[in-house]
Amino acid sequence: MVDLLPVEAAEDLAFLHATIAEFVSATGSEVGQAVLDTWPVSATGFVKVFPHEYQRALQELKDEAEAANSFSVTVNGDCITSPNLDIRNAYAIDNTPAVPGMRHVVLPAEALEPDSDEDSDDEEKSPKQPPKMPLMPKMPVKIIAPPPVKIVEVNGQNGHTNGHTNGVKDIEDSINDVGMKKKKRENLLDKTRGFVKYKRETKLYRDPEERQHDWEEIFDFKNVRRGLKTQAARCMDCGVPFCHSTSHGCPLGNIIPKFNDLVFHNDWKEALNQLTQTNNFPEFTGRVCPAPCEGACVLGINEPPVTIKNIECTIIDNAFDNGWIKATAPRNRTGKKVAIV
Repeated sequence: MVDLLPVEAAEDLAFLHATIAEFVSATGSEVGQAVLDTWPVSATGFVKVFPHEYQRALQELKDEAEAANSFSVTVNGDCITSPNLDIRNAYAIDNTPAVPGMRHVVLPAEALEPDSDEDSDDEEKSPKQPPKMPLMPKMPVKIIAPPPVKIVEVNGQNGHTNGHTNGVKDIEDSINDVGMKKKKRENLLDKTRGFVKYKRETKLYRDPEERQHDWEEIFDFKNVRRGLKTQAARCMDCGVPFCHSTSHGCPLGNIIPKFNDLVFHNDWKEALNQLTQTNNFPEFTGRVCPAPCEGACVLGINEPPVTIKNIECTIIDNAFDNGWIKATAPRNRTGKKVAIV
């Protein structure tokens, strides 16, 4: 919370006047010059925004300064108050007493220090022996023998494996559950620090030796989709996401951080709804768009940007695979036709 206060303090008026004068000299502002011409009457039109926490911090600093200045000594019957009467500060520079007429006071910490550096370097001191700790009495150690191993007959083989061991301790470990491993990997993904932990997927195209024999797409969608959730985790919680800015990022204004987060949380249907709000043909833009959104990605300042284009393309392709895309015919036809050359 803040307080709105009038500008009345002398230091505030001086600071405000100097700031406006500097602004006028740099810009030639007529409005600023008019304010200076009617100063200090024009100062009544300004309001000082004073946060409560900042007020509290300033008050604490003021209290500490007053407490530090409250030290006083009596010399020859006169009470002397000094803002820097701390003996340690007084003797940090030299041994001259801070107050005339006072004798040098040796602090306990100074009494333990050597008189000079030369004496401490030349003088050999024997190292202090550490104090001897009493030894604990030795306790007898009882060794417990392991229980005997019972061999159980398995499939009539009487526990024999013909000299081969598979290293499986539990029968559940012998099952290669790919789905469970993928689920565990997804649960371990860190969305908060994903942009620090995970790298951008760079293998986007199929092998040229493979794709020159067919007419399929050049993108390696199988590899891209395998790590798509990891790539979505790289999208950080930007304060100002420039990626969906129509002037710096996506010309359509796609709500990119929103559908990236929905893909990370496996909510593909809502991600499709967010994408189609602003994009009528994501199946095209996800393939041929030059992706200015990635160029405007905040992460791209010092790291490779988020793979926004791949995420967009995968959202619409997944919608087609699940039958979510339906033709929406207009109620009234205009009779006009469009030719695409």
